[in-house]
Order: sequence, then structure tokens, then C-alpha cells
Amino acid sequence: MAANVPLTIQTGISSNYSSRIVFGSNSLYPDPTKSDLYWALVIDRTNLNIVQNFTFSDGQSAPAQLQPYLANTQYILILTTQRIFSSNLPTGAFYKMLMSIGAGPELKRLEQIFAALNCGTWGSMGYTLVTIMDTTDGIEFSEISEYAMVSTLELTPIQIGTGVMYTPVRLK
Repeated sequence: MAANVPLTIQTGISSNYSSRIVFGSNSLYPDPTKSDLYWALVIDRTNLNIVQNFTFSDGQSAPAQLQPYLANTQYILILTTQRIFSSNLPTGAFYKMLMSIGAGPELKRLEQIFAALNCGTWGSMGYTLVTIMDTTDGIEFSEISEYAMVSTLELTPIQIGTGVMYTPVRLK
């Protein structure tokens, strides 16, 4: 059987830190000079190939690039932010999509903080969601400090017939 693959996600919150995703021999990062950024990475669970890798700033519209993978258990979504402004937290169709594929308490936590304290207190936030594209049980992380947030998981192989599908799990 295949071995676990470490998955480490750094979510940049302050200007001193950028975001980064490292799994297996892949080390990826968006343009470190950009702020108020969402970053989506879609990975094929059967072979850990990257099928989508893009950034965007629209916190309201569900990205069209994700549509072909929704409701498909073959794909993992890693969504993280880079110095996202609290006033650009997900809303509308983007929010509904995230909630339908596994977002929950951590996203609600950031919304509550913004609603209660507004952007004058916490201008930049960090959010990460790692989920299989048809689940309502994603793994989330959020942070409001002025430092980078680091999320650590493993991609655990599960034997399905004659093949393997990797599943994101928290470190134990």
C-alpha cells in the first residue's frame, strides 16, 4: 500500500509572510507581493496530480474553474488565503459553495469576528479549507494574528478496488 504524504499549508496573514502549499515533492506558492487573495488548488486523489492551480480576489462569486470538480469524490480542494482583508470574506455564491463542500465553524468564526469587531481591529485574516469536493466534512483552519498560520495534515491512501484514493486527514 502507498505511504502517507505530508501536507503542509502556510497561510500568509501579515506582509512578512506569503502563502505556501507543500505536499510530496511539490512546493507551491502564489505571487508573494499580492494581498487580498484566495488561492485554490485542486488535486486528483488517485495520483496526487494538480488539475487546477489559480488565485482570485472575488469573495462573492464561485470560481468557474471549480465547477467541473464539484460533487466529484476524485478531487481534493485546498483553498487558502493570502492576507485576505476581513471585508472580503466569502459571501453570496462563493460562500454557499464553500458551505456545501465542507466549510463551517472556522469560516463562521472569522465572520463573527468581523461582524463583532470590524476591520478596524482585524484587517487581515487567514483561512484554509481542505476538503473532498463532494463532502460536508472539510478540514478548516483560521487565524487572525499578525503572523503566518501553518496548517498540517496528511493525505492518507485508501485502497478502492485495485486503485488508491488519497484522503486529507488531521495529524494524530
